[in-house]
Amino acid sequence: MPAKVILVTHNTADTDDRASAWLRGQGYELQWTCPAEGGVLPILDETVAGVVVYGGRFDVRDMAQHPFLKPEMDLIEQALANRVPMLGLCLGGQLLAHVLGEPVGPHPQRHAEYGYYDLVPTREGRAVFGNGLKVLQSHWHGWHDVPAGAVALGGTEHFPQQAFQYGETAFAFQFHPEASRTMLQAWIGRRPAERHLLPGAFPPERQLADNLLYDEPLGNWFHAFLGRWASPNAQREAAE
Repeated sequence: MPAKVILVTHNTADTDDRASAWLRGQGYELQWTCPAEGGVLPILDETVAGVVVYGGRFDVRDMAQHPFLKPEMDLIEQALANRVPMLGLCLGGQLLAHVLGEPVGPHPQRHAEYGYYDLVPTREGRAVFGNGLKVLQSHWHGWHDVPAGAVALGGTEHFPQQAFQYGETAFAFQFHPEASRTMLQAWIGRRPAERHLLPGAFPPERQLADNLLYDEPLGNWFHAFLGRWASPNAQREAAE
C-alpha cells in the first residue's frame, strides 16, 4: 500500500492545490478531512507519512467558537511526538505556533497581507529559501513570536515570522505556496472587500497581475521543498 498523507482543509472547495497534486503524483494516498464542516480526523498510525494543515478564515484566538481546532492541534502534537513530517500553511502554521506555546493574533497596527510580498530569509532560512522569493499572502492575522525551540526561517516587512522549522520534520509557512491561480481568484471573490483596504494589502487587480509574474517560480520552489519535506533524511541535510 502507498504511504498515506493526512490533509486537513478548512474549506472543501479548496482541495485542488499544489501540495495535494504533488503528493498524489508521487504515489501517496491522500486522506482529506475538513473538521470545520464536520469531518473526522484520521488516526495517526504507522502508515501515515505526513500531515498537511491548510489555511482558513478562522482565528486561533477564537478556539471556543471553533472547537474543531482543538482536535487539529492534538493531531499536530501527535505528529511532532512521532516525528511525522508536518506542514502548516497559514492557519495551519499558526496552529503549530500555538501548540508550541506562542499566542497568535492580529498585527499590532492592523497590517494585512493580500498579494505577493518579498520573503527575506534568515541565515538559517537560506537553506530553505535561497536568497528569497516573492510569496503569495492572504491574511490579516498571524502575528506571533518564534516558538521556543523553533528556528526562524524568514519574514516580510510587516510580518517578520513568515516561516519557522521545529525539529527535523515540522514546518510552518504563513504564506501560500500551495495556491493555484484558480484558488486565488476564488479567495478574492469570497473575501470581504474591506480587507483590501487594510494597511499593507494590495488590491485584487494587482494580486492577479503579480500572480502572472511570480506564481511559476513560487510553484517550482514549493515542489522542490516538498521533495525534501517528504524525506526526513533530506530535510536533516538541508537544515545543517
